[in-house]
Amino acid sequence: MKKHLLIAAGLLTSAFSFSQFTQGDEPSIGTGTTLYVIDSMAPSYDAVTGAGVEWDYSTYGGYDGESRNLTILDPAGTVYAADYPSATAALDIQSFLMNFTSSTASERTGHGFVYIDADIGEVVVVFDTDEAIQYQYPFDLGDSFTDAFEGTATYNVGTPTTSAASGELTATVDGEGTLKLADGNDFTNVMRYKLSDSTVVENVPLIGNVTLKRTQYEYYDLANTTMPIFVFTHVEIAELGTSFDLVMSSVEPSQTVGIEENVLSNAVVYPNPASDVINISLKNELVNTEVSIVDAMGRVVLNQSIDNDFVSLDVADLEDGIYFVKISNGDVVETKTVVIK
Repeated sequence: MKKHLLIAAGLLTSAFSFSQFTQGDEPSIGTGTTLYVIDSMAPSYDAVTGAGVEWDYSTYGGYDGESRNLTILDPAGTVYAADYPSATAALDIQSFLMNFTSSTASERTGHGFVYIDADIGEVVVVFDTDEAIQYQYPFDLGDSFTDAFEGTATYNVGTPTTSAASGELTATVDGEGTLKLADGNDFTNVMRYKLSDSTVVENVPLIGNVTLKRTQYEYYDLANTTMPIFVFTHVEIAELGTSFDLVMSSVEPSQTVGIEENVLSNAVVYPNPASDVINISLKNELVNTEVSIVDAMGRVVLNQSIDNDFVSLDVADLEDGIYFVKISNGDVVETKTVVIK
C-alpha cells in the first residue's frame, strides 16, 4: 500500500447545491471535516458514470483510525500569504497539502499549492503566469471543460531550486447516484466531480523534466455538507518510478486492513541528501525484507537483505543524482526518493 498523499493543485475544488456546483455552495473559512484513510486496493469506479449509478465501498476496511483533517483557512493567516496574494481561501489537508484558490460567480480559480512530503520536503507551486480554472459555475452532471496553467515550482534537492511548471487539467461532473460506505452508511443523491491533470516541472536537477499525472474523484452529499464525503486519488510520476492511490472516507470503517498490507508504510530513509551512507529504519523488526537502490534510468545499483529493523548502506561510490530506495517484504513494496551528492 502506498500511503502517499496528493501532489497537485486544486485538491478539493468546490461543493454543490441541488445537483449542481455554484459559488454559493463553496465551503466558508473555518469549515472543516475529517476523512479516514481506507484500503488503497479499493477500485476507482472510473467507468461508473451517469445518472442513477451506485459506487460501493462498503466492504473496504481502514487503517486503525488513520485520518486527515481538512480545513478551509484564510490565506492571509498562513505562512504562505506572500506567495498567493490574490487567493481568498486555502484548503489545508493536515500535514500534507495547502491549496490556494479564489472564485467569482462564474468560476473557481487555483493559484497554486504547497505540498509537504517526508522524502522531498516542501514544494511550493505558484500559478503566477496562467492560473488554473478548476470550476466553471454552474457545473452540472455531464458538464466538462479543459484548462491550461503555468507558473513555478520551488523545492529542495540538496539546494533550493525554482523551476518552470505548467500543465493542463480536465474537469467534469461525471456521475450522480448512491455512494455506499462502511457499516451500512449509504448516501443517496451524491454527485461525483472528476479531475484529471498533468503537470510538468521542468529541468529538475539531476533528472530533467518530471511529469505528475493525477486522476481524482470527489464525492459530495447534495443536501448536507459543503465538504466532500469521499475522495479517491490516483497519482503517477513516471520519471520517479512511482504511482499510488489515496482513498479517504467520511465514515470510519469498523473493519481494518490487515497489517501485512501496511507494515512498510512507516519506513524512514535518512539522511536526505546523502553522501556516504543511507540509513533505513523500519517500524517493526522484519524478516525476508529486501532493499534495492535504483537510479533514474531504472538500473539496480545496490541490493541488500534486512533481517531486523535497521540497516546502513554504503553509497559513497555512487554517482551524484536522484535514486529510489525500494523496500520490499513479500508482495508489499515501499519506495523512497533520495538525493546522493
